Amino acid sequence: MRIVGLLQVLNDVPDGIAQRPGRIWNVLARSLGEQGAAGRTALAWRWALTGSCPSPVTLSAPAGSPPDRGQILAEASAAAELAGDGTDPGGQVLHARFVLRWLAGDLDALPLWNAGSPDPRVTDGAAYARTRAEIEEAYDWALAGRLRYPWPRASAADGPWLGFGWAFGAMQLLAWACGEAGEGPLDGTRVAGRPSLYQVSLDVCRAMSSLVHAREDGQPTGAGRLEAMMETFLWLAGWNRLPPVDRHGHGTFEDCPERETPCCCGDAGGCLRGRCPACWRVSCADDNEESVPAADVGSG
Repeated sequence: MRIVGLLQVLNDVPDGIAQRPGRIWNVLARSLGEQGAAGRTALAWRWALTGSCPSPVTLSAPAGSPPDRGQILAEASAAAELAGDGTDPGGQVLHARFVLRWLAGDLDALPLWNAGSPDPRVTDGAAYARTRAEIEEAYDWALAGRLRYPWPRASAADGPWLGFGWAFGAMQLLAWACGEAGEGPLDGTRVAGRPSLYQVSLDVCRAMSSLVHAREDGQPTGAGRLEAMMETFLWLAGWNRLPPVDRHGHGTFEDCPERETPCCCGDAGGCLRGRCPACWRVSCADDNEESVPAADVGSG
C-alpha cells in the first residue's frame, strides 16, 4: 500500500493550479531548501496542493480538498492572522502570498529568495529538519533496502525493477547528505563535506521532469530512482514524516505493518527478530547476519 504523498498530487495537479508538474516541483524543492517546511511558505504549498492543512495567511481550518483558483487568490489577498508567537517565522506571510499567486498563474516572478543563477545569493537556506544521526540511520536503512531489492531477473515485471531503482535512489541521495559521497547524484554538484539542504534542493529540483521522461520511456528503474530521491528530499526538508525506506528495508510503496512499531534492537547490538515487536516478521537493518529477505514486489 503506497503512502499517498506529493508525487500523487503532481501526477494529477488540482484544477486551481496553473503551473505544470515539473515546474511546481522545481520551485517547491528550491523553496523548501531556502525556507524549510515549518513556516507559512511551506504551508502555502501544502494548502494549495492538498487542502490538508490550515490556510497559510488566514489560518483557516483545513478543507480536506484542494482550493480552487478563486479561493487561492482570495487567500493571497486576505488579511493575515498573526495572533500568538511564532505564527510567522521569518516573516513568511509575504512569501506565502507570492507562492499562492504564482501557483494560480497570477504572478510571473518565482516566489524564491534566490530566483535564478544570474541573481545574487540571498540565503544559504534552511537547516535540515533531521539530525545528522537520523540521516545516517536512514542511510543504513537504505543500504538494507539494497539487499531487499536486488538486481532483478531480465524477465522480471516492472515492480522489482522499480523497487531496485527506489532503493538505489534513496541510498544515493542519503549517501551525499551524510557526506559519504562527494557529489550530488543528479547534477554532479561537488561540495566540501556534507551538502546543505539548499544544495540538495538544487540537485533534485529537476527530478520531476526527468521522472516524466522515465515513465514515458517505460523505465521503471529510472522512475523508481527519481521518485525515491524526491521523497528522500521531502523527508530531509521535513515535508514528509516518514523516511523513504524503513528500518526493515521496505520502500514506502510497499506495505509494512510494523513500519512505525517501536524497535528495541538498537541497544542489543543486533536484530532481536522474534523478540522485537517491530522485527518479528522481517529483520531490521541491525541484523548482523545481513539476512534481510529479497522483496516480493508485485508487478506494479
